[in-house]
Order: sequence, then C-alpha cells, then structure tokens
Amino acid sequence: MAFATEPAVIDSQTLARKWRRTKSLVDPVVEVRKTTRKVRKGITLEEEEVAVSVDADTETRFENILFALDSDRLEGDVTKAQLQEIAKAMQAAGDETFLIEGHTCDLGSAEHNKELSQRRAEAVAMALETLGINRKRLDAVGFGEEKRLTTATDEAARAQNRRVQIYRKV
Repeated sequence: MAFATEPAVIDSQTLARKWRRTKSLVDPVVEVRKTTRKVRKGITLEEEEVAVSVDADTETRFENILFALDSDRLEGDVTKAQLQEIAKAMQAAGDETFLIEGHTCDLGSAEHNKELSQRRAEAVAMALETLGINRKRLDAVGFGEEKRLTTATDEAARAQNRRVQIYRKV
C-alpha cells in the first residue's frame, strides 16, 4: 500500500480509552458484523455463517497495518509499532474481547480476496498473541471486498479498502 505520508501510529492510550468498557457510558451501540468463512471440518472445508456483535462506537481502522503484496505476511516498522500499541491497549482494557476484521480491495477474485482477508486477520491475531494477548480474546474474520469504504477503482481508493479494523465485542 503506498501513501504520500505513512499513517500515524495510534497510541495505546487513545485506543484504550475507546475500547475500555466504562459503566458511566451509555449502552453500547450494538452492531452485528455478518459474513461467511470457510472452516475445516474433518478433511473438507465448509462455509459457515459468522455473526459477531460489536460496539460500533469502538471501531478503529488501521490503514497502517501493512502486508506484503497478495500475502498475509506483516511488514514494516510502522506495522510493528502499531501492533505493539494495540497490544498495550488491549492489556489496559482488561478482559474485553475483540473482533479483528480483514478487508481487501477489488483486485482479484471475490473468493481469493475473502480467503486472503481471513488469513490477514488471523496474522494480526497471531501477532497480538505473541505480544501477550490471550488468543481467546480475539476473533479474526475476513470480509474480503464485501465492506468497501469506496467503490472507486483508482489506487488511492483501493488502498483505503485494504485495511484492518478492530472492534470491542459485546
């Protein structure tokens, strides 16, 4: 993903304030994030529906978590720094659980993009686990190109659509 300037790292204090459940706040804005994903059942892959309830107000987009082209390999110093800040914020949020979403642009087949976005969401979850976050607190789901931010097809628009989003689950 190419940017004129790299997106800034969102610091852990900002993330923790957004993700920490506080009794003094109004009820969460519940949104159900729905898609399908393939899961291995025995020796076959089967598609299952996924529906995860999240607090929509806790959505955070990370356009600075970068991957190698057509790969789930995380790359770049900014990516590493952002993942460290996310891990600190998740630690500060106590026992809260999170949905990690992977999203792609429209290049490639819908099936390929769905699978790639799932692997990328899993890669973020695994990286956070290595930084001390219990994997049971993380749900990784790939949406492929289903939830594009823009339908434009220039490279700047495609870069916006290639992203990771994290929500606090309810």
